[in-house]
Amino acid sequence: MDNGKDLNIDRFHVDRSIYRKNISLKDKYCYRLKYKYTDLFITSDRDILKELEAPVLSFYKEIGKVSLDEPVFEKSLVPVRARSHYPVLIKKMCRAARMFGIGPMAAVAGAVCDRIAESIAHTCRFLMIENGGDVYIKSDMPVEIGLYSGNKYFSDRLNIKIDAEQTPCGICSSSGSMGHSLSLGRSDLVTVMSDSAILADAAATAIANSIKEQTDIKKAISRYKKNKEIKGLVIIKGDRIGIWGVIQIGTMAK
Repeated sequence: MDNGKDLNIDRFHVDRSIYRKNISLKDKYCYRLKYKYTDLFITSDRDILKELEAPVLSFYKEIGKVSLDEPVFEKSLVPVRARSHYPVLIKKMCRAARMFGIGPMAAVAGAVCDRIAESIAHTCRFLMIENGGDVYIKSDMPVEIGLYSGNKYFSDRLNIKIDAEQTPCGICSSSGSMGHSLSLGRSDLVTVMSDSAILADAAATAIANSIKEQTDIKKAISRYKKNKEIKGLVIIKGDRIGIWGVIQIGTMAK
Protein backbone atom coordinates (compact mmCIF):
# COMPACT_ATOMS: atom_id res chain seq x y z
CA MET A 1 0.00 0.00 0.00
CA ASP A 2 1.20 3.51 -0.79
CA ASN A 3 1.93 5.12 2.57
CA GLY A 4 3.69 8.21 1.28
CA LYS A 5 7.10 7.34 2.74
CA ASP A 6 8.82 8.69 -0.38
CA LEU A 7 7.02 12.04 -0.23
CA ASN A 8 9.29 14.96 0.55
CA ILE A 9 8.23 18.56 1.22
CA ASP A 10 10.63 21.41 1.93
CA ARG A 11 10.02 25.05 2.70
CA PHE A 12 12.71 27.24 1.18
CA HIS A 13 13.67 30.70 0.01
CA VAL A 14 14.71 31.20 -3.59
CA ASP A 15 15.57 33.95 -6.03
CA ARG A 16 12.56 33.47 -8.28
CA SER A 17 14.10 35.66 -10.98
CA ILE A 18 16.18 32.62 -11.99
CA TYR A 19 13.99 29.74 -10.82
CA ARG A 20 12.11 27.54 -13.26
CA LYS A 21 9.51 29.61 -15.08
CA ASN A 22 10.62 32.99 -13.75
CA ILE A 23 7.55 33.60 -11.62
CA SER A 24 7.68 37.28 -10.67
CA LEU A 25 6.61 37.11 -7.01
CA LYS A 26 7.80 38.52 -3.73
CA ASP A 27 7.13 37.80 -0.07
CA LYS A 28 5.30 34.50 -0.64
CA TYR A 29 5.56 31.17 1.11
CA CYS A 30 7.52 28.79 -1.07
CA TYR A 31 7.70 24.99 -1.10
CA ARG A 32 9.10 22.12 -3.12
CA LEU A 33 7.34 18.74 -3.03
CA LYS A 34 8.70 15.60 -4.71
CA TYR A 35 6.76 12.36 -5.04
CA LYS A 36 6.52 9.81 -7.89
CA TYR A 37 5.58 11.67 -11.11
CA THR A 38 5.48 14.90 -9.15
CA ASP A 39 8.11 17.60 -8.68
CA LEU A 40 6.18 20.60 -7.45
CA PHE A 41 7.17 24.21 -6.88
CA ILE A 42 4.41 25.90 -4.88
CA THR A 43 3.98 29.48 -3.69
CA SER A 44 1.11 30.90 -1.67
CA ASP A 45 0.15 33.93 0.37
CA ARG A 46 -0.14 31.86 3.56
CA ASP A 47 1.58 28.87 5.16
CA ILE A 48 0.11 25.70 3.60
CA LEU A 49 2.94 23.30 4.43
CA LYS A 50 0.76 20.95 6.50
CA GLU A 51 -1.97 20.88 3.85
CA LEU A 52 0.06 19.69 0.86
CA GLU A 53 0.62 16.03 1.67
CA ALA A 54 -3.00 14.82 1.84
CA PRO A 55 -4.20 15.85 -1.66
CA VAL A 56 -1.07 14.49 -3.35
CA LEU A 57 -1.25 11.11 -1.59
CA SER A 58 -5.00 10.79 -2.20
CA PHE A 59 -4.51 11.46 -5.91
CA TYR A 60 -1.85 8.79 -6.30
CA LYS A 61 -3.96 6.36 -4.32
CA GLU A 62 -6.72 6.92 -6.89
CA ILE A 63 -4.28 6.43 -9.77
CA GLY A 64 -3.10 3.18 -8.19
CA LYS A 65 -6.62 1.81 -7.84
CA VAL A 66 -7.54 2.74 -11.41
CA SER A 67 -4.35 1.13 -12.74
CA LEU A 68 -5.24 -2.13 -11.01
CA ASP A 69 -8.67 -2.01 -12.62
CA GLU A 70 -7.33 -0.89 -16.02
CA PRO A 71 -3.67 -2.02 -16.36
CA VAL A 72 -3.12 -0.04 -19.57
CA PHE A 73 -4.18 3.24 -17.93
CA GLU A 74 -0.68 4.41 -16.99
CA LYS A 75 0.98 3.50 -20.31
CA SER A 76 -1.68 4.07 -22.95
CA LEU A 77 -0.94 6.66 -25.64
CA VAL A 78 -4.59 6.66 -26.72
CA PRO A 79 -7.75 7.55 -24.77
CA VAL A 80 -8.96 5.13 -22.10
CA ARG A 81 -12.68 4.84 -21.39
CA ALA A 82 -13.67 6.33 -18.04
CA ARG A 83 -15.68 3.88 -15.95
CA SER A 84 -18.59 5.08 -13.85
CA HIS A 85 -16.85 4.31 -10.55
CA TYR A 86 -13.68 6.26 -11.35
CA PRO A 87 -12.97 9.28 -9.11
CA VAL A 88 -14.00 12.65 -10.52
CA LEU A 89 -10.48 13.85 -11.27
CA ILE A 90 -9.60 10.62 -13.08
CA LYS A 91 -12.74 11.05 -15.18
CA LYS A 92 -11.58 14.56 -16.05
CA MET A 93 -8.23 13.16 -17.18
CA CYS A 94 -10.03 10.62 -19.37
CA ARG A 95 -12.32 13.30 -20.79
CA ALA A 96 -9.38 15.57 -21.65
CA ALA A 97 -7.51 12.63 -23.20
CA ARG A 98 -10.52 11.73 -25.32
CA MET A 99 -10.99 15.34 -26.42
CA PHE A 100 -7.41 15.58 -27.70
CA GLY A 101 -6.80 11.97 -28.76
CA ILE A 102 -4.03 11.12 -26.30
CA GLY A 103 -3.46 8.86 -23.30
CA PRO A 104 -4.88 9.99 -19.92
CA MET A 105 -1.49 10.12 -18.19
CA ALA A 106 -0.53 12.95 -20.55
CA ALA A 107 -2.62 15.10 -18.21
CA VAL A 108 -1.25 13.74 -14.92
CA ALA A 109 0.96 16.75 -14.12
CA GLY A 110 -1.95 19.13 -14.58
CA ALA A 111 -4.19 16.80 -12.58
CA VAL A 112 -1.87 16.94 -9.57
CA CYS A 113 -1.99 20.74 -9.73
CA ASP A 114 -5.78 20.73 -9.91
CA ARG A 115 -6.10 18.27 -7.01
CA ILE A 116 -4.02 20.47 -4.71
CA ALA A 117 -5.94 23.54 -5.87
CA GLU A 118 -9.27 21.85 -5.12
CA SER A 119 -8.15 21.36 -1.53
CA ILE A 120 -6.39 24.64 -0.84
CA ALA A 121 -7.19 27.42 -3.33
CA HIS A 122 -10.43 28.54 -1.66
CA THR A 123 -8.43 29.58 1.42
CA CYS A 124 -5.73 31.50 -0.50
CA ARG A 125 -5.70 34.88 -2.18
CA PHE A 126 -2.68 33.71 -4.13
CA LEU A 127 -1.70 30.15 -5.05
CA MET A 128 0.70 29.03 -7.77
CA ILE A 129 1.44 25.34 -8.31
CA GLU A 130 4.03 24.33 -10.91
CA ASN A 131 4.67 20.72 -11.84
CA GLY A 132 7.35 20.27 -14.50
CA GLY A 133 6.26 23.25 -16.57
CA ASP A 134 2.53 22.85 -15.95
CA VAL A 135 1.03 25.59 -13.81
CA TYR A 136 -2.14 26.32 -11.86
CA ILE A 137 -2.57 29.94 -10.84
CA LYS A 138 -5.04 31.76 -8.63
CA SER A 139 -4.08 35.37 -7.99
CA ASP A 140 -5.42 38.67 -6.71
CA MET A 141 -2.75 40.57 -8.65
CA PRO A 142 -1.19 40.49 -12.13
CA VAL A 143 1.38 37.73 -12.63
CA GLU A 144 4.10 37.22 -15.23
CA ILE A 145 5.37 33.78 -16.24
CA GLY A 146 8.53 33.47 -18.29
CA LEU A 147 8.51 31.23 -21.37
CA TYR A 148 11.54 28.97 -21.80
CA SER A 149 11.75 27.57 -25.33
CA GLY A 150 15.32 26.29 -25.19
CA ASN A 151 16.25 27.84 -28.52
CA LYS A 152 18.46 30.83 -29.32
CA TYR A 153 15.69 32.91 -30.85
CA PHE A 154 13.22 33.22 -27.98
CA SER A 155 14.72 31.60 -24.87
CA ASP A 156 14.46 33.79 -21.75
CA ARG A 157 13.06 36.68 -23.78
CA LEU A 158 9.29 36.31 -23.54
CA ASN A 159 6.73 36.09 -20.79
CA ILE A 160 3.00 35.66 -20.41
CA LYS A 161 1.15 38.40 -18.56
CA ILE A 162 -1.86 37.18 -16.61
CA ASP A 163 -4.45 39.51 -15.11
CA ALA A 164 -6.06 38.58 -11.79
CA GLU A 165 -9.44 38.38 -13.54
CA GLN A 166 -8.11 35.59 -15.79
CA THR A 167 -7.48 33.33 -12.82
CA PRO A 168 -7.89 30.66 -11.64
CA CYS A 169 -6.46 29.04 -14.73
CA GLY A 170 -4.05 26.41 -15.97
CA ILE A 171 -1.04 27.29 -18.13
CA CYS A 172 0.78 24.19 -19.35
CA SER A 173 3.66 23.57 -21.72
CA SER A 174 5.03 20.74 -23.84
CA SER A 175 8.14 20.46 -25.97
CA GLY A 176 9.57 18.05 -28.49
CA SER A 177 13.11 19.34 -28.03
CA MET A 178 13.63 19.45 -24.26
CA GLY A 179 12.37 17.90 -21.05
CA HIS A 180 11.76 14.28 -20.07
CA SER A 181 8.09 13.99 -21.07
CA LEU A 182 7.20 12.07 -24.21
CA SER A 183 6.37 14.20 -27.24
CA LEU A 184 5.75 12.90 -30.74
CA GLY A 185 6.42 16.29 -32.29
CA ARG A 186 9.37 18.63 -32.79
CA SER A 187 8.16 21.90 -31.31
CA ASP A 188 10.48 23.98 -29.17
CA LEU A 189 7.54 24.99 -27.00
CA VAL A 190 3.77 24.79 -26.96
CA THR A 191 2.01 26.63 -24.12
CA VAL A 192 -1.75 26.48 -23.58
CA MET A 193 -4.01 28.48 -21.28
CA SER A 194 -7.28 26.92 -20.13
CA ASP A 195 -9.66 27.08 -17.18
CA SER A 196 -8.06 23.96 -15.68
CA ALA A 197 -4.53 22.58 -15.60
CA ILE A 198 -5.79 19.16 -16.72
CA LEU A 199 -7.23 20.54 -19.95
CA ALA A 200 -4.23 22.81 -20.58
CA ASP A 201 -1.85 19.89 -20.01
CA ALA A 202 -3.69 17.56 -22.39
CA ALA A 203 -4.05 20.26 -25.04
CA ALA A 204 -0.36 21.24 -24.86
CA THR A 205 0.67 17.61 -25.32
CA ALA A 206 -1.62 17.05 -28.30
CA ILE A 207 -0.67 20.29 -30.03
CA ALA A 208 3.05 19.69 -29.48
CA ASN A 209 2.61 16.24 -31.03
CA SER A 210 1.27 17.89 -34.18
CA ILE A 211 4.19 20.28 -34.70
CA LYS A 212 6.84 18.78 -36.98
CA GLU A 213 7.72 21.77 -39.17
CA GLN A 214 7.29 25.54 -38.91
CA THR A 215 4.41 25.38 -41.37
CA ASP A 216 2.50 23.33 -38.80
CA ILE A 217 2.19 26.34 -36.47
CA LYS A 218 -0.50 28.04 -38.54
CA LYS A 219 -2.31 24.73 -39.12
CA ALA A 220 -2.36 23.95 -35.40
CA ILE A 221 -3.71 27.36 -34.43
CA SER A 222 -6.39 27.15 -37.12
CA ARG A 223 -7.46 23.75 -35.82
CA TYR A 224 -7.27 24.20 -32.06
CA LYS A 225 -8.66 27.72 -31.76
CA LYS A 226 -12.03 26.12 -32.49
CA ASN A 227 -11.85 24.27 -29.17
CA LYS A 228 -13.66 26.35 -26.56
CA GLU A 229 -11.61 24.81 -23.75
CA ILE A 230 -8.47 26.51 -25.08
CA LYS A 231 -8.33 30.17 -24.05
CA GLY A 232 -4.88 30.98 -25.38
CA LEU A 233 -2.02 29.34 -27.25
CA VAL A 234 1.67 29.95 -27.95
CA ILE A 235 3.69 27.79 -30.37
CA ILE A 236 7.43 28.19 -30.92
CA LYS A 237 9.45 26.33 -33.56
CA GLY A 238 12.87 27.66 -34.48
CA ASP A 239 12.64 31.37 -35.27
CA ARG A 240 8.86 31.30 -35.73
CA ILE A 241 6.20 31.92 -33.11
CA GLY A 242 2.42 31.68 -33.28
CA ILE A 243 0.16 33.35 -30.71
CA TRP A 244 -3.61 33.11 -30.38
CA GLY A 245 -6.32 33.90 -27.84
CA VAL A 246 -6.34 35.82 -24.56
CA ILE A 247 -2.64 35.28 -23.85
CA GLN A 248 -0.71 38.54 -23.47
CA ILE A 249 2.94 38.27 -24.50
CA GLY A 250 5.56 40.58 -23.05
CA THR A 251 9.34 40.88 -23.02
CA MET A 252 11.42 39.74 -20.07
CA ALA A 253 13.16 42.53 -18.19
CA LYS A 254 16.95 42.29 -18.44
